[in-house]
Amino acid sequence: MLVGVVDYTVGNIGSVLNALRRAGAEPRVVKSPEEARDVDALVLPGVGTYAAAYEMAHAFRPLVLERPTLAICLGMQLLFEGSAEGGGRGLGIFRRFVEKIQADKVPHIGWSYTYVPRGHEVVKEGYYYYLHSYGVVWREDDETHVAYVSLRRRYTVAVSRGALLGVQFHPERSGRAGIELIRRFLRLAKA
Repeated sequence: MLVGVVDYTVGNIGSVLNALRRAGAEPRVVKSPEEARDVDALVLPGVGTYAAAYEMAHAFRPLVLERPTLAICLGMQLLFEGSAEGGGRGLGIFRRFVEKIQADKVPHIGWSYTYVPRGHEVVKEGYYYYLHSYGVVWREDDETHVAYVSLRRRYTVAVSRGALLGVQFHPERSGRAGIELIRRFLRLAKA
């Protein structure tokens, strides 16, 4: 499966490329929607600054809506209506606003237990690796919000609609659990 990894040109995406290879995909770095026209799926990686990433992600919005897409950390935050980080607007695919998290330590770094109260075919409960200072407050009444982490508040760490999946944690840094999540996403993308 050919997977286009969007390069915002502001961060290292090497670990995402390696994780996709380990999960059985053929990753390709793409810097424009034209370079991604023949990919089977997309990844919006979780590296970079919100303002810089938004400009490029906005160009990819039509492809994100029509191709299976995995959005990681910053990539997931871009799917919402906007962010307090740099005051940027988002792609508006999911409702809510990204805000500075309330936690004992910010940024929230390390392994944390992830809860999936309604169950999900790709995201499974367990420990995943996090590195973030911004997040979306958990919405119990919104079925697109499928997983959360509990800090001082509960924060949404996975959203899903069809073949679009956003995760706040870093599956590429989450060991076996992360690689298995990527494999499940690839199976969903093929279906």
